Formats: sequence, structure tokens, C-alpha cells
Amino acid sequence: MKKIVLKVSILCSKCKVCILTTISKFDGIVSIAVDVEKSTVTIVGVVDAVLIVKALRKAKKPAEIVSVGEPDKKKEEKKDPCKLLPCCNACRPVILWQDEPNICTIC
Repeated sequence: MKKIVLKVSILCSKCKVCILTTISKFDGIVSIAVDVEKSTVTIVGVVDAVLIVKALRKAKKPAEIVSVGEPDKKKEEKKDPCKLLPCCNACRPVILWQDEPNICTIC
């Protein structure tokens, strides 16, 4: 069992869901905790930290390893309501509509 702390950019609730979905696909994870204020994700389980970072980067969520160590014996149950925007500019799709008149004219 390892406790892995990752620094990930969490800008909105869509970012958070994408990060949690990407991490939860790995086998051997016991718990995942997200700290929005510090922009960190804490993972406890038998998982390779490098593979998690690689998967997050592939999902376009840059991450870096802060620490890898033994998990704490006591569990901290802290439920804070998350006050994030529903979607940030990085997650929002951009549609560009260009309405140009016909440039070709025959005189």
C-alpha cells in the first residue's frame, strides 16, 4: 500500500470529474481524495504513480508527483462542499463560425 499525492490543475467540476474518472480506471486503488484548494489528489492503494501521471497527461490534465509514501494509520473523514464552476475555459469546447460573403465576383 502506498499513499500518492499528485498536484493537478483543478479549475472546475468537469476537470474534477475527468481526473477522478481517469484515476478510478486503475486496479488496486483503495481511496481517492481531492483537495480543490491545494489542487492535490491523494491516492491510497497498490498502484504505480508514474502510470497515473501518464494517464492524466494523456487526458490533457497535467500532473506532477508531490510525494509517495506509506499511508496514514488513521483516516481523516473530511467532507467539504466543493464550490467549483461547472465548466472552465480549458474544458469548454469552442465553436468558431465564420460567415464570409462570397469573395469571388464576376464583373
